Amino acid sequence: MVDITNQKEAQERQRLLAREANHRVKNLIAVFHGIISLSAQSARTPQEMAQSLRGRLDALMRAKDLIRPGIMGTEAHSERTTVDQVVRTVLQPCDDGSFPERIVISGPDVPVGEKAVTSLALALHETATNAAKYGALSASNGAIRIKWVVQGGGVHFEWEETGGPVIIAPPQAGGFGSELTERSIAGHLRGTIEYDWRRNGLKLRLTVPLDRLRV
Repeated sequence: MVDITNQKEAQERQRLLAREANHRVKNLIAVFHGIISLSAQSARTPQEMAQSLRGRLDALMRAKDLIRPGIMGTEAHSERTTVDQVVRTVLQPCDDGSFPERIVISGPDVPVGEKAVTSLALALHETATNAAKYGALSASNGAIRIKWVVQGGGVHFEWEETGGPVIIAPPQAGGFGSELTERSIAGHLRGTIEYDWRRNGLKLRLTVPLDRLRV
């Protein structure tokens, strides 16, 4: 008689882990398809489309690297990340180190689930990209401050830009980046977005329900 219980349990864990990994790959492919389709609609040239795709996919993969599969094949057993880690990971390439307070990040530890991390990362990346093109990060003395608090069952983000080009008037029409941010926050996370186009820089407020952020 040979006790093979441990062997069978190990095989079952491997099988469930393989199923979980396959599920995640399918989800990523679905996200890629959506990003490619939307980018194709807004890009003016193949080069512009390639550049925007690389940036969005890089941001997505950096955020996805923060989530590692569990060993029981369920999201509950997956290792989660936090809002702080997602924000720092996505914005790290934007910090050129020109001065210590170029990008200031503060807020409590809030867990982010495997599904929510995709939408949050894309929204942050699009906002950072706009800041680099037109806002605070396009100027040598520009700075961004991102902070968040937990209140009333939601996470309230505040993105504040200073030191960039003077804003004469709000944009007349939102581009693809704004559309993707809207879909990510309002559509996928059931949150809200508020833009305040001040002369000295954009102030953006996001609110995301805690229960949507944790899945």
